[in-house]
Amino acid sequence: MLAGSAAGRVGKEPDAAKVNEPFAVAFDAEGRMYGVEYTRGNRLFRIARPAAAKAEGGVPQVEFVAGVFYVPAPKQTFPPDTATAAQEVRFHGLHDVAIGPDGAVYVADTFNHRIRAFEPKSGTVRVVAGTGVSGFAGDGGPAVAAQFNQAYCGTLLPDGAAMLVADIGNSRLRRIDLVAGTVETIVGNGQRGRPVDGAKALETPLAGPRAACQAKDGTIYLALREGNALVEIKQGVVRTVVNAAGKGGYGGDGGPGRDALLAGPKYVAFDRAGRVLIADTENHCIRRYDPASGTIELVAGTPPRGGATVGADLLSTQLLRPHGCCLDPEGRLVIADSDNDRIIVGDLRE
Repeated sequence: MLAGSAAGRVGKEPDAAKVNEPFAVAFDAEGRMYGVEYTRGNRLFRIARPAAAKAEGGVPQVEFVAGVFYVPAPKQTFPPDTATAAQEVRFHGLHDVAIGPDGAVYVADTFNHRIRAFEPKSGTVRVVAGTGVSGFAGDGGPAVAAQFNQAYCGTLLPDGAAMLVADIGNSRLRRIDLVAGTVETIVGNGQRGRPVDGAKALETPLAGPRAACQAKDGTIYLALREGNALVEIKQGVVRTVVNAAGKGGYGGDGGPGRDALLAGPKYVAFDRAGRVLIADTENHCIRRYDPASGTIELVAGTPPRGGATVGADLLSTQLLRPHGCCLDPEGRLVIADSDNDRIIVGDLRE
């Protein structure tokens, strides 16, 4: 583990001294790991030497670098936050973290309807996109003047010059040009519903666009939370590649992805071979889709039941509603094991 307890969540109430409900992690060029807490903490944290500390048998030290620790009441909202000092910013429901080539740490500040960036050198936070007020507006114009309705995940493109944002409340996938500072919709017609195979990207409904990633060849993979599916957008055309039926459940490992079942997938990322890692959250596991063969397999967790037991490897370790996942600099799989309040790391089966 890189953070948290082997016993999982040990206290009903969040502890300001510990990582609470981690939702995603990412690594910078120096190997430092950044992570975000959801509503049980609402902070951005950092572990400076995660790999070295683990190798030396020590406990990685967690540093909280941005955000005020608090636990909001259900459905509590706040006026748009204007703070810029990292320790004064009030995030609300952080879902994702991504690190740009220049070291900027981008976070999806979901219930503030914004993408924001932490600057490690200055200790400040700036708005990248979103006014802080829920709505839909701004395509074709400045990202800071655009409106989002719960910006769930913000994933950088391979060159770091743009970001994909799962604008789930607007049933759209949008793209922020980080150089020009503009925003546009690239997938979804704004309607909620199952995607239409063969439809043009801007002409299909979407059932809960939750997270996306883009391959080097331009293919986009989009996880649909309510649609229980993984969708491929290739050359402007939409096709469901995992769970064509859209039914929630668990099954299909070792076979065609289109015949498999998912349950509320929450995140996607690539492994080193370009296969898509899927946080199959409500099945308490991480699965992997291979675009070359069209098949799916289990790589972590003991689905369909969750738990807190740490096993000898990832396939014998129980997870409890994992959200974010990624590879560390050594190629190991790192999992934000959210409802266990911990970060799990292990060797990924090839």
